[in-house]
Amino acid sequence: MYPAEYRVMFELEDRYWWYRGVRTLIKAWLDRYAPRDALMLDGGCGTGANLELLQQYGAAIGVDISDQAIDFCRVRGIKRAFIASLNELPFPSDSFDLAISFEVICNIADDQTTFAEIARVLKPGGRLIVQLPAYQWLWSMHDVAVGHQRRYSARDLRAEITRAGMTVERLTHANALMFPAIAADRLLRRVFGEGKTIRSDLTPLPRVVNAILGALYVAEMRLVARADAPFGVSLLALARKR
Repeated sequence: MYPAEYRVMFELEDRYWWYRGVRTLIKAWLDRYAPRDALMLDGGCGTGANLELLQQYGAAIGVDISDQAIDFCRVRGIKRAFIASLNELPFPSDSFDLAISFEVICNIADDQTTFAEIARVLKPGGRLIVQLPAYQWLWSMHDVAVGHQRRYSARDLRAEITRAGMTVERLTHANALMFPAIAADRLLRRVFGEGKTIRSDLTPLPRVVNAILGALYVAEMRLVARADAPFGVSLLALARKR
């Protein structure tokens, strides 16, 4: 991820519509699947908002490859966040009851090793909640700015998780409501050219617009927590270590 994006993330993620929807889904699945007093891992914790949510359900540890990200976690008062690679996790095997990783594994060249390493540190029966960008044809300068190496198809994501020794319990798309607008925007950029400016789509919005999008996305994610969506900008998977 470009360094400037960490500050943008830190300043927006507590109130931005997309992050609000993501946390709605995480909370719904934690309510259902997190064991009492669970030990949880946030793999690629960024600036710490999701890690704060995990701490409401038990003991939570975050790791991120970026010292900037960990510094922002410290600003939040989070002490159990450390610099580490998801391909070399500094934890014993069979340690965690649950792990989450949101829009991070797509940034790692050897993502199969990443899935295998997360599976290693999960207890037998432990679960992974992962979100990744969908459809390679949606690639844009946003992906470059936030460090993506790839976007995923549902088939490829299922195969990656299965090869790592986990069973996929849920696999669904998300962000279907915004999919037509985002797909049209990305395709138009491709036709007419994006220019050379590398920046993400994560930008401040007028309060009313952010509130409306937030309400819509929160409602959608409440539905996605219970039923699969056939298309969307993102992919979400719930997997269990065999």
